[in-house]
Amino acid sequence: MLTAIKKRSSKAKKSNFRKVSEWLHLWLGLTSGIIVFIVCFTGGLWVWRYEVWRYTEKHWFVKAQHKPYLPPSQLVARSRAYFKTQHITNDTLTSLKYWKPGRSVTLNFDLPKHQQAEIYLNPYTGEVLKDQREQSAADEFFLFVRAGHRFLWLPKKIGSPVVGSACIIFVITMITGLIWWYPTKWTKKAVKDSFTVKWRAKWKRLNIDIHNVIGFYAVLFVLALTLSGIFFSFEWFKKGAYQVLTWKTLSEKQIDSVSDNTVSQGRFAHPEDVVWNKLMMKYDGAFGSISINIPQKSSFAYETTVYFGDGTLLYNRAVNYFDQNTMQVLPPVMQHQQPYEKLSAGEKLFRMNFDIHTGQILGLPTKIMAFFACIIGASMPITGFIIWYNRKWGRSKRKMRETN
Repeated sequence: MLTAIKKRSSKAKKSNFRKVSEWLHLWLGLTSGIIVFIVCFTGGLWVWRYEVWRYTEKHWFVKAQHKPYLPPSQLVARSRAYFKTQHITNDTLTSLKYWKPGRSVTLNFDLPKHQQAEIYLNPYTGEVLKDQREQSAADEFFLFVRAGHRFLWLPKKIGSPVVGSACIIFVITMITGLIWWYPTKWTKKAVKDSFTVKWRAKWKRLNIDIHNVIGFYAVLFVLALTLSGIFFSFEWFKKGAYQVLTWKTLSEKQIDSVSDNTVSQGRFAHPEDVVWNKLMMKYDGAFGSISINIPQKSSFAYETTVYFGDGTLLYNRAVNYFDQNTMQVLPPVMQHQQPYEKLSAGEKLFRMNFDIHTGQILGLPTKIMAFFACIIGASMPITGFIIWYNRKWGRSKRKMRETN
């Protein structure tokens, strides 16, 4: 009887704020649970895409040598010699990409009958390593994973806002969960229950601890991944975050970088070599990857992107434009293409969003953290549903067994 009175009195002491928070946590969690599980689970898989590709795409890698790379013109010539053996004489080079030592170089071509080819070559010898016309099995798998993570395998216009809305609900659920988790009294027992998982307890108690305790330890990491993911669903959220971080308005209006047509064309026999040499001189070979987009019209400019680090990080990059007739450097055409070192702290953080979201910002340690955050995030709807189910129907079933 005394126990019942204590329970009733403790419930009566709950504030309306806490009651509303607990109600929101329960019902928002139940309504968004399936979507949150899919998004988090597929996000955990997506973290390891480069590690999987390292073992499945052997043509990506070559033995590093202590000699310079072949210039683009020679690699194009080797590719076209290969095409002749395939009875292909009409091709258009669209882009090429060099990597740091140890990686092959990639050339992309448009071919007749609307075909496209991605040619992998040894940058030291020009040997053709792979002619890829279709997605590999690993590529298709990760495209499938990404489609689930971003759109729930629905059309983008439908799936993207659904995922974004579920992520916003998940943020509210985590905040209200913290309020629910917060002990009303900081007694020794309450502290132990709030910060310790009873691994030897029965499965129902263990499930509660996994939801509450592990959820508490992971909440900051899961929040960071969730908030950074909302960027990709809602433009208003992206622009709002940019304004908060930088006190500026995000403008993505693109102004095409135009070459000077008053100068006679064809001044350079191999303009892609000139671009390549200029980039090598500017960055002194210190790059992770360099991509060069070949202009398809006489008025367009060469667009190049230099990525630093291992070449997979997107935030630390430099975009350069070159007039295809004069080879003079042209200014960036978009706000976010400014050199990374010239950005303010808020702009740098904003540009890091994708790398933070995918866990690759600091390499393997943050990938591991992102993976476990995703798995824990995926487990929260499951453990929460089990808690709700046991509290709603578990007691009544137990009473029925006891009466029988």
